[in-house]
Amino acid sequence: MQFSEEAKQRERGITVASLKGIGGNTVLVIVKLIIGLASNSIAIILDAVNNLTDALSSVLTIAGTKLAGREADKEHPFGHGRIEYLTTMAIAFIILSAGVLSLQESIEKILHPVESVFTIPTLIIIAVAIIIKIGMGLYFQKQGRRWNSGALSASGVDALYDAVITGATLISSLLIYFIHINIQGYVGALIGLFIIKAAVDILRDMYNRLLGVRAKDTLVRDIKETIGAHDEVQGVYDLILNSYGPGQTIGSAHITLPETMVMADVHPLTRHLSMEIYKKFGIIMTIGAYAQNESNLMVYEMQQQLERILSFHPHVVQMHAFYVDCQKKIVYYDLILDFDAENPQDILQRVKAAFQKKYPDFKQEALLDIDFSN
Repeated sequence: MQFSEEAKQRERGITVASLKGIGGNTVLVIVKLIIGLASNSIAIILDAVNNLTDALSSVLTIAGTKLAGREADKEHPFGHGRIEYLTTMAIAFIILSAGVLSLQESIEKILHPVESVFTIPTLIIIAVAIIIKIGMGLYFQKQGRRWNSGALSASGVDALYDAVITGATLISSLLIYFIHINIQGYVGALIGLFIIKAAVDILRDMYNRLLGVRAKDTLVRDIKETIGAHDEVQGVYDLILNSYGPGQTIGSAHITLPETMVMADVHPLTRHLSMEIYKKFGIIMTIGAYAQNESNLMVYEMQQQLERILSFHPHVVQMHAFYVDCQKKIVYYDLILDFDAENPQDILQRVKAAFQKKYPDFKQEALLDIDFSN
């Protein structure tokens, strides 16, 4: 898990960014409500409501970050980091509600339009609001990347959407001012659809994070290269990474080592690798070991024979952990099948049966693995 000082620094950074968001959005809400009510503009009023949801989102971001930063306890040994995912989903539901409300009100104005009146100062203020929103969006995205905060990044995306929305509102206001064409109801509906899409995208992302998603290929490659850089390691397999919140990842992996290595050598190696992974990636890693036979013609031929059998099964992605106990006459190996395989156990049994025909005197201990990471 994170070092306590790092966690506190992250919490302070997210809180400061969120407080700035609350301040900026509160000012925009007040200004837009005054303009919207004065000009009788539904598009500007709905834009103000959207900014209000942004301020509420920042409040939730602060609350979620503080709750997620609590220390692990007996009931929650993996910590409380996933609370941030829940608060981000709550933010998304607030955004979604605002979008539905905007769409509903806009449809009403399309069916029953009202006259709006704008002045040049009003239009200038709306243009300034666009610039402010772009600045807030870029700031939130930068802070979201810096502090690894999905909630801040979501606020950044939402703020940039808001800039586009306010831009559409400005265009509709200019049309009313210069050529007296009122399309605010349609612009409001567009605003509603934009807001709904942003909410759905955030919900989908947080839903995937709560379920658990495949680790990024670049991270998987970097971890495997770090482990594989040690001369004793002859292969890295079964890499699993579980995220329990931003900066709180626990994982495991297997490495292949020469069968001649003794526990007195294996233990310090795996401990060193675990510490190296934690220092470099901030991931708590448990590392197990597979044995690899010394040069042995019979073992080599058995492995080649098994690989030929596997070549007839296109759903087999990988075979690893191959080891032959020549004295006990046991063959060990693991198979990874792709997710399109309809009956993995049937494939495994057919592979074992074909191999058994070639080596009837050997017992097989074969397992199916899941393709957790590339």
